This record gives sequence, C-alpha cells and structure tokens, in this order.
Amino acid sequence: MVEIYALPLVCLLLNFLAFTACLRFLFSRQGLYWIVPLLLTLFILWPNGLTLSRVASASQFIKASYTFLDLQPLLLSLFWYAMIVTFHFALKKTIRVNHYEEQVRKNLHEARYQMEQEAMIQARKAKRRKQYYNRQPATVVRLNAYSPAWTDLFDQR
Repeated sequence: MVEIYALPLVCLLLNFLAFTACLRFLFSRQGLYWIVPLLLTLFILWPNGLTLSRVASASQFIKASYTFLDLQPLLLSLFWYAMIVTFHFALKKTIRVNHYEEQVRKNLHEARYQMEQEAMIQARKAKRRKQYYNRQPATVVRLNAYSPAWTDLFDQR
C-alpha cells in the first residue's frame, strides 16, 4: 500500500526542492535568469501534485507494479533538479563577482560609518566641553527683597 504513494510523493518532493532552489536563486544577483526555470518547475510540479491527489483519493483502483512509463515523472524530476543545480553552478562560473571591488565598496561604507560615529562622539565631547567652560561661577544671590539697612541689622548681632 505504501509503494503506491512512494513514486508520486518522491516526484513531488524533488519538484518542491527544485522550486525552493529556484525561488532562493531568484533573490540572488542573477535573479533574472531564474524566472524561466521557476515557471518550468511550476509547470512540472502541477501534474505530479495532481497524480498524488488522484492516488490519495482512489488508492484501491491503482495498480502496485510500475512500468517504465510510470517512472517517467520520477526521471523527469531527477533530471530537472540536476539541471537546476548545474545551471546554478554554471552561472556562478560565468558571471564572476569582482571581489576586489566588492571589498573596496564594503570598506568604503564601513569607513564612512566609522567617520560618522567618531564625528558624533567628537561633537558630543565639544558640546560638553563648551558647556563646562561657559558656566558662570557661583555668585551671591540678590533678591532685593530687603533693603541693605535692614540686612545690616542682622549682620551686627
């Protein structure tokens, strides 16, 4: 009974792996190259999903022995997944990334960020220094609430 589900399930699993690989590579630098393989993977995935749902809904009417024609979806799924892996490595080999330019750009952004951070720290220090030196020294508070003659009376006693 289990062998009835094995072939469509393995085909669907391989197609799902191919779909997720295409989807992952779609968001890479060479993403435009992965639109057509993604669509072809969906085109291959759909019949295998229908086959699995047909087997799951009417499993007692499906024969258990497989012929070569029944193995074609499995061979197609294996071939397609191998093609996606091969295409990925072929793209990596032909479209080279200039690592030197990438590192220079990365270092430039890092240096600019460091300069901004150091400028903010220096500005904070300068502001604190300016506030420290601009403070007024302590002075006698003069409220002028009482006349000097009145306060002199307290100073004499």
